[in-house]
Amino acid sequence: MMVNSGSIGWTVRLVRFLLVGSHSLIASSSSSSSSSSSSSQLVFSSSAKLFELPQPYEPNHQISSYQRTIDVAGTITRESSIIKLIRSSSPSSSSSASGSKPWLMAIENRRASGLSFMQVSKSGTPKSDVKEENVLSITSKGFDPEREIHYFEVGPLPEEEEFELAINSHFLNLTSTKPQSLAQDKGIDQGLYWEGDLLGGFGGIPNAFAKDVDIKVKIKVPTPRVFQQTSPPGFNLQHASGSNYVIYTNKVDAKNLILQPQMGYVHFHQPFPLMVISNLTRLVEISHWGNNVAIEDHIELENRGPQLKGPFSRLQHQSLIHMRPPGALAHILTGLTLDLPQGASSPYYIDTIGNVSTSRFRPSLPPTPPGNTKTSKLKLRKEAKFSKLELVPRYPIAGGWNYTFKIGYNLMAGRILKQKDEAKYILKVPFFTNAIDVPIETASLRVRLPEGSSDLQVYVPFPATEIKTNLIDKTYLDTTGRPTILIKKNKCTEKHSGDIYITYTRSPLKSLQKPFAVASWMTTIFLLAAVLRRFDWKIGY
Repeated sequence: MMVNSGSIGWTVRLVRFLLVGSHSLIASSSSSSSSSSSSSQLVFSSSAKLFELPQPYEPNHQISSYQRTIDVAGTITRESSIIKLIRSSSPSSSSSASGSKPWLMAIENRRASGLSFMQVSKSGTPKSDVKEENVLSITSKGFDPEREIHYFEVGPLPEEEEFELAINSHFLNLTSTKPQSLAQDKGIDQGLYWEGDLLGGFGGIPNAFAKDVDIKVKIKVPTPRVFQQTSPPGFNLQHASGSNYVIYTNKVDAKNLILQPQMGYVHFHQPFPLMVISNLTRLVEISHWGNNVAIEDHIELENRGPQLKGPFSRLQHQSLIHMRPPGALAHILTGLTLDLPQGASSPYYIDTIGNVSTSRFRPSLPPTPPGNTKTSKLKLRKEAKFSKLELVPRYPIAGGWNYTFKIGYNLMAGRILKQKDEAKYILKVPFFTNAIDVPIETASLRVRLPEGSSDLQVYVPFPATEIKTNLIDKTYLDTTGRPTILIKKNKCTEKHSGDIYITYTRSPLKSLQKPFAVASWMTTIFLLAAVLRRFDWKIGY
């Protein structure tokens, strides 16, 4: 029943899963798990313990160069920083062993509350494909309520006297709409503003910066159209005509920068809708008998852009679509494209009313024309990396509106389910289907394994909010129920749309459990009917 073929990518991932280890590996005996405070990826906890810096505080390393880029387009704020560290000249850091000691990092409270993802790596290359050996661990130290700063330790550091660290991070809810309401045809005026500490909280650490530190902070906006920008007294401000960057550079000594937060402000044009998925629940059902994996997503989509001013006019909306004035519909969502896995088939798109026919599905491998043998070149066409599902909601989603719907599709089990030996299986399923620039506030994955599965193990490539492996779901014709795994994660971006690996054991005899159950029920009904036929149910003589 199972297809036992594989690919190089599968082999690499499975070796890493089975031999190297994971961020989260839970045996079937455990019921739930929460993410730990130490990881190569940072997870913010609102219940952080209190922490105060020792007085006086002398860091082992100081920042000699601080290069920070903040991409503020949309509902996800992406930051990449390259920080150059030098060994401090203080007596406490003069020993050669100080290079391996952790480095203290700070994040101001507002950013920490919206933190979705953070990774610190050696060498100044803020890339998404950082090698595992270059990623440093991050440990939460606590929260200082007086400075309103969260402290974290990063380590182990390189032994060199001078080196660079790259910090990649994603945040939610760091930008706000301005104006807060817009008329239906005024999408060209949709704006966002970003306001924050240019030093990213490092000003709250005494002696964090070297005396002659070089600071450069670039705010990347989606278009060159910037309505307003302000700079703190200690910085110069640059914004060239036609440029998508607002650049801040320091002009005073580092000692003067840490006296107070260096707040920057940028108000800019936002050219596309501000969409957020408030809740996404994915249900995955595995069928060995049908050689099929059924996937269904329940999505609650919201437009967090400016509120719609006045009533909505369908006539005006259709006129704007055909006339296409520049930016008139920038604040209204009219369509969404999702990348489904290779081989996805039988997709459906429904909402609370019923089937929604305004969609278009592009399979990863289009069917070849029948008949003519001269079309052999089409038959040899390579399969695309994704299947495309283009969705058009039942109604346009304006600012402040929401839309709840379901999408589902099937996959051949052999594409994501591999049989390691006679009774051992390995399942690879994506945590969710990523929509470009649309964050997810709460994502849940529920995987229903076949009846009789045991020895469950779960690999999650990020610290999850909650993992449960002892659940049982009963579905059609089930007797003992299906072992079910539940994984939850808050504040998700594309960094969390990776594959979840699940291993389980299932004896081949367990495949006969459902047929035996059906046969038993049919036999019972047949015998009961035969017995009842022997009774005389007539009244009287």
